[in-house]
Amino acid sequence: MNFENGTIDSIRSKSQRGLAAYWARLALAESGLPPFDQFTPGPGIHDPKTIAVWKVEAGKDQLDFRALYRGSFIDEAVKDAWVGKTLSEVAPPVLRTPIIAASAHCASSGCAIYTVLRTCDDAGSPVDLERLLLPFGTRGRVRVIVASLQLVSLEGKVERRKAVESFELQTDVVLSFRISSNSFKESRPNKAASLPLPA
Repeated sequence: MNFENGTIDSIRSKSQRGLAAYWARLALAESGLPPFDQFTPGPGIHDPKTIAVWKVEAGKDQLDFRALYRGSFIDEAVKDAWVGKTLSEVAPPVLRTPIIAASAHCASSGCAIYTVLRTCDDAGSPVDLERLLLPFGTRGRVRVIVASLQLVSLEGKVERRKAVESFELQTDVVLSFRISSNSFKESRPNKAASLPLPA
């Protein structure tokens, strides 16, 4: 996968833009990766039901990502338990390459990663999975990735379980951006700077 340089404006979802700006504010305050224990967004910033949290583990040949948490909307979409399992164990085969590539790029770059994966529902209407990955860590090493996952259909309501089944059959990558915390400062200094840090 190729990741273009993006900005906060590359992110479609208003709530994901808010979450990304919150992460950037933490990162800019740290002059680098924010530690995960600082991740305490209030309900006005983002909905925890759409969040998954992954621990970054260094293996012999590659990184792996072990599930620490997933929100209730993800529970509705995916029937199998994730917590304690790795991303390579739980990602469906057709989704494995783009999902793991985005996670690996997030871990290696220390940047937010925003991707949009597309499938079609039973009626042939497009359904998008907007996936925002935010890196947290210490001493320059990404140790945790927070993933915001949102299913979007312009044609109507999304049935989460059916959407996952559709993605398992066919998935296209329509957007893939790498967004540094500094780009938030450059593109929208007032909005990023105005978000409060957690107490």
